[in-house]
Amino acid sequence: MEMLFWLEDSFVGLTVSSTQWGYPIVLSLHAIGMATLVGVALMLTIRVLGFAPSIPVTSMAPYWRVALGGFILNLLSGSALFCGNASELFFNWAFRIKIVLVFVGLALTWRLVQICVKRTDEVSSAHRKLAAIAMVTWIVAIIFGRLIGYWS
Repeated sequence: MEMLFWLEDSFVGLTVSSTQWGYPIVLSLHAIGMATLVGVALMLTIRVLGFAPSIPVTSMAPYWRVALGGFILNLLSGSALFCGNASELFFNWAFRIKIVLVFVGLALTWRLVQICVKRTDEVSSAHRKLAAIAMVTWIVAIIFGRLIGYWS
């Protein structure tokens, strides 16, 4: 608990929790990062599931860097948001589930990138299953992110 209170009392924690614009700005950056990361991930999963078959799957490789940029923005802004309310968020089950789902979604999407984007344009049924699981994981992670404010 002492570490959690230390995070809340840090410069970042106090800026997020105690200034008029700290929380809205950091939350907006978090939303932009999420839209970027999850947008690219869903674009890839939807393509693998069969939408827009005329677009080669391998043409999506450059977007992975954009998604990683969104992840870095989310990691930084999410850490700042956590610092602003660490003593409550640490014990919030919606927060814990969301964090696990984000890393699972990232790993599944990375696997899709390795298999589909960097190797071949051929999409197998195993790739489609992986894409479906990744898509559901991202959607459920977003839902649990929204539930953080309602679960204590």
